[in-house]
Amino acid sequence: MNQSIPAFSDPLLLDWLDQQTPNQLNEAPFGIVRMSREGVVLAYCKSESHLTGIDTDYAIGKYYFTEIAPCANNRMVAAKYALPDLDEELDYILTYVCEPTKVRLRLLKASHSPYQYFLVDRKSYS
Repeated sequence: MNQSIPAFSDPLLLDWLDQQTPNQLNEAPFGIVRMSREGVVLAYCKSESHLTGIDTDYAIGKYYFTEIAPCANNRMVAAKYALPDLDEELDYILTYVCEPTKVRLRLLKASHSPYQYFLVDRKSYS
């Protein structure tokens, strides 16, 4: 079972995410997409599925920025994952498949992690 879930902006969130199974990620109150270093979806949590309407089983194994979220395939979001380390939050509007939805994104990646993350919080949009 998960220990306490860090807040969306917690500086230690990446370490927590890396230790969770895909099922444990479902307990987070915000959307989580775990990707391989190449951008292939490895985990697509229930909160993210509920927000976008994209089924978890459909998302697994697909390239995130072209097959699941082409609305984020731009310099503001996807291009930043080329950096070896990334921890950035930004306000954004998701527009693919779902109705345009204001969200707070957290782009998270570190050279020591085997994964990279796309996190979505609907409540933190400023």
